[in-house]
Amino acid sequence: MRRSRVLGATALALATGIGALTAAPAAAGPAAADELTIAPLPHRTPSYQSVYEAGPNGVMLDRPGPGNMYWKSFADGREVPLADCPSGPYGKWMSLGDTVGCEYRDASGTTAGPLTLHDQATGRSETLAAPAGRSWTSTFSPTQVLATEQDAEGRLTLHLMGRENEPRKDVTVTAPERIPAHRFWVQTSDEKGALITYRSAAGQETLALLDFATATLTPLALPEGATDPGNVDHALGSRWVSLRKYGSTTATLLSRADLAVTRSVTTPAPYGRTQPVGDWLVTQDSYATSAAVTAVPVGGGAPRTLLARSSDRGLTTGTDGSAYLAGGTDSSHWAMYRITPGPDGAPALSTVIALPPDPADRVTLSLAQGRLLTGQEDPDRSLQGYTLPVSGSGPAGQTPDWSCDEKTDIRLCTPRAVLPGWTVPTGDGRIASLTATGGTCEFCGVVVNVRETRPGGTVRQVALPGTEEVNPHLIESASGRYVTFSAVEKNVLRTMVADIDAGTVVARDVARASVLWGSTLWQPADSPGTVSATDLRTGQVTRHVDLGSKCRPTELQAAGDWLYTSCSYNGVDPAAFHLPSGKRIALPFTPEQGRVRLGDGYLVHQGGVGLEVYNLRSGAPVRERDIAQPVAGYGIDWTLDRFGGRLAYTDAGETVRLAGVTGKTSPLAAIDQDTAATVDFKQAKTWQARWWLSKPVSSWKLMVRNKTSGITTVVRTGTDARGLIAPAWDGKSPTGSYLFTGEYEWTLTARPADGHGAELRTSGTVTVTGVPPVARPPLRP
Repeated sequence: MRRSRVLGATALALATGIGALTAAPAAAGPAAADELTIAPLPHRTPSYQSVYEAGPNGVMLDRPGPGNMYWKSFADGREVPLADCPSGPYGKWMSLGDTVGCEYRDASGTTAGPLTLHDQATGRSETLAAPAGRSWTSTFSPTQVLATEQDAEGRLTLHLMGRENEPRKDVTVTAPERIPAHRFWVQTSDEKGALITYRSAAGQETLALLDFATATLTPLALPEGATDPGNVDHALGSRWVSLRKYGSTTATLLSRADLAVTRSVTTPAPYGRTQPVGDWLVTQDSYATSAAVTAVPVGGGAPRTLLARSSDRGLTTGTDGSAYLAGGTDSSHWAMYRITPGPDGAPALSTVIALPPDPADRVTLSLAQGRLLTGQEDPDRSLQGYTLPVSGSGPAGQTPDWSCDEKTDIRLCTPRAVLPGWTVPTGDGRIASLTATGGTCEFCGVVVNVRETRPGGTVRQVALPGTEEVNPHLIESASGRYVTFSAVEKNVLRTMVADIDAGTVVARDVARASVLWGSTLWQPADSPGTVSATDLRTGQVTRHVDLGSKCRPTELQAAGDWLYTSCSYNGVDPAAFHLPSGKRIALPFTPEQGRVRLGDGYLVHQGGVGLEVYNLRSGAPVRERDIAQPVAGYGIDWTLDRFGGRLAYTDAGETVRLAGVTGKTSPLAAIDQDTAATVDFKQAKTWQARWWLSKPVSSWKLMVRNKTSGITTVVRTGTDARGLIAPAWDGKSPTGSYLFTGEYEWTLTARPADGHGAELRTSGTVTVTGVPPVARPPLRP
């Protein structure tokens, strides 16, 4: 990630709070250090690296990107880029074992050009002159190159052209017949020879072995039941040729020293590649999902398992008769292996290159109250939850403390990049999504799916009465027990508000540009440029705010003491508004709809490329950080925590990076509460009381004071709380004895975890009845 850039007012101005400031010109300042990273989980599908060629001294591999092929030495591990030899506009490139080559041709036609071969192991090159009347193939050995001579009838004679170290410069291959040029293919080759297919004069597709040492081409009998070489798995080992009909568990092995010597080997499975290694046959069972790799002795005996799991991309054969394939136990323990005869002659594994896992694909991001949710595909879709430190630079835990996947809960645990708002956090440790019950139409009847994001958390489906003719779309805003969602009712697009704990719709048609902050619903008011706040617990409008914009907002967001508005879908007149000071802060850009998100005292603008982070806490829009990487959209690869938290985004390597802004967050506040006015402990086990908070707290305390005696008792305490405090008081003191019947004043205090602002203190009353008989409470002194 590029180093962040900070432009802003003085550190003193940022720390003192916006109410005492006037707007100041932006100026350069220090970069914020409040950054965290969360590495991606390993993709469950193992990574893969192709072995393009393998010789006795090394292998040809590649790295991501064009032109990144290289040769790796077995002896010392050195990596050498493949030699770049000229081939001209009509030439061809070839490779085999440790050697790469190219034929140079500057004109089209059938006339051969000079052939250059470069040994990657020694660094030595040689060039063979163009042979008169011959054409090069892409097949060669350490001493010879296979060429063809075509006659007037379009039939081929094969020639082995000697290299520098071979005194025989042109040896005609002894073959049973001339081969039709259009039906000639080299299927595979090694240092000793090649397997070739061609159509015979009788019209039969033929498989034949070319032996380089004797310059003879010998047709091979196909395995029983096979009528075409295309239905035969074939491989060249240092000692044996293996042939097996697809779908058969019997492989025929022919000795390369004497093709008349054959063996039959029973393989564990009828499908997959086979490869002779020494006097063993290595088989890969592609019929099983694990693609297990087994070795069977050619002379008979018990098979051995070499790898319990391997890549389904099959075996690659080396020119020295070795085999190559990727395998291991899981994606975090995976490698490309070379299989060669061990000290006892049995196949043994050696690591060519370790294959660390690719990162799981992160497809969605959400963040609330310091709880990060990443949606990933690997290849199954799932959600992973992380609880982050609220302040400081970390470290952040790298292991999810909660997860769920689409196999267990398709309604909530199926992240969708095309619909990043499918599952949303409520800011109190839950996530929510919408589905339909199938009311008066197939997709009607609103159900809010709610899940606690903790191990063993509850899962609920809340059907909303009165929505039988409503077709739900997406949740637009969520805060605690309330959600707003878009829906269609009788062909009319509406925005509705629901209480997901009570299971009721509390408002059926609020403004599209509305947003929740706890139990407060902000939406445009009747007068242009004004918004109103409605307490959803009572349905009463509690506040009107003049934004100074003279227009009806088409976009409205809320976070802490802040609002964000714009005046049209084209982003006209965007501004932030600080509620305590009544200060409007005009913004220096015109955003597209949905490309600005408001945090607590900052906002993020998704511009042309990347993200621009503006710190608002000085009273001016200070462009504090640029994140110069392409991003797809909010909720996909970037998000922010409007509950006093950070910005988060996914980089190109699937690492989530979290960055804060300088200055103070809004004071800690109770943004919603649900406290019963009475509790009868004969009927209830606990007093039902909940407080939703504007940001995380590090500690909290609940006290009750008896109004008759004046005695105060601390009845519950706690440490870290993210968005919700629900103490569940059972009517007892810390010693286990019941308190007296009567009226009590309760007081909740809480300390902000980020250390910004004063301690929260909120109070109310509760009448306690139904406790076991005890002495009368003492009178107030």
